[in-house]
Amino acid sequence: MSAAPDDFFIGWAERVPRPHRRPLAATAAFFLLAMLLLALGLVRTIDDSGAGGGDWAAGEQTLTGIVTTQPYALLHQPNGHVLMLSVVGKYPVAVPPDWNGTTVTAKGWLVRRGALDMVQMTSPPTRATPVTAPLAVENLGRWRLTGEICDGQCYAGLMRPGTGLAHRACAAFCIEGGVPPVFVTTAPIAGTSFLLMANHAGGPMGEEMLRYVGLRVRIDGTVERHGDMLVFLADLATVVVP
Repeated sequence: MSAAPDDFFIGWAERVPRPHRRPLAATAAFFLLAMLLLALGLVRTIDDSGAGGGDWAAGEQTLTGIVTTQPYALLHQPNGHVLMLSVVGKYPVAVPPDWNGTTVTAKGWLVRRGALDMVQMTSPPTRATPVTAPLAVENLGRWRLTGEICDGQCYAGLMRPGTGLAHRACAAFCIEGGVPPVFVTTAPIAGTSFLLMANHAGGPMGEEMLRYVGLRVRIDGTVERHGDMLVFLADLATVVVP
């Protein structure tokens, strides 16, 4: 019995021989499924960009509270919640020094990571009707913390934090431009692993910290509670890179 013409492989033909169709289809489906599973597996190995990330669906928010300028611009709400303030780009928030302790309204997008919230303002803050907000500072003592210095804007959820040289370069560029730095600890401190950083005197961090951004470091310093936010007054003279 002779074979049908469709049973033969013909190099110049546009059709696959009939006996080869099912094995080829099964092989193609197998590799497609394998690539899909591999992609899903790789995605699961990437760190989440934040607990909540950017609250883009809620649109722009208008928040009122008392602004403080040290170590960086912060908004203290009447309920005791404290938010970092930022602007679009790698620039510091322009709050006049004489506004420290006054009530302002900040309009922008909310981003969040861990216990830290930030408002990326879409317009400059404006004076508002005075409100009452707790501004008391509680000293939690001297600590030796191990973790990583990150920028508070991208790490809060505006971008997915990366790893390696690209992450270090971006974070250092943000912090050098005036974005508040955040210390991410390897173990929780008073219930949180995310602390706003300040220098040992409570002011903004200097350029000497840039060499340590994105590295696993150990630093001694004082931890303070400002509202519901923890601030780490880091003593860079104690930095150790394990």
